[in-house]
This record gives sequence, C-alpha cells and structure tokens, in this order.
Amino acid sequence: MKLPKNKTTVFVVTRHETGVVEGVSIGVFITLESAEDYAGACHQKLLDVGITAYSFRVDAVMFYNE
Repeated sequence: MKLPKNKTTVFVVTRHETGVVEGVSIGVFITLESAEDYAGACHQKLLDVGITAYSFRVDAVMFYNE
C-alpha cells in the first residue's frame, strides 16, 4: 500500500487518568490553539467540581485523505 499524497496535521486531545499511561481521545482539532484551549477548558471544568484525577494532553497526528 502506498501512502496517500494528501495529508494534514490534526491535533488530538486526550484525557489521562493519574497513574495510567493510556488515555482516551476526546477531541480532534485543526489548530493547536483550539486543541489547547479545549484541553484547558476540560481540565478547568473538572477542577471546578473537585475532580483532580485527570490530566489532558494534546498530540499532533497526521491525517491522510485518500
């Protein structure tokens, strides 16, 4: 299989439980700024209700469009 020629970078926000390596993807964004804003808002929302067991991370991933 050849890799598709059309590709773009997307940013995936993942939620990680403290002490757990693997996370759960909760959003995909076109810009890094949007992804970071979303991760920050999610983190703050949990902190506001007293939940501190989670952290959020933004990773860059290639999206291939055939």
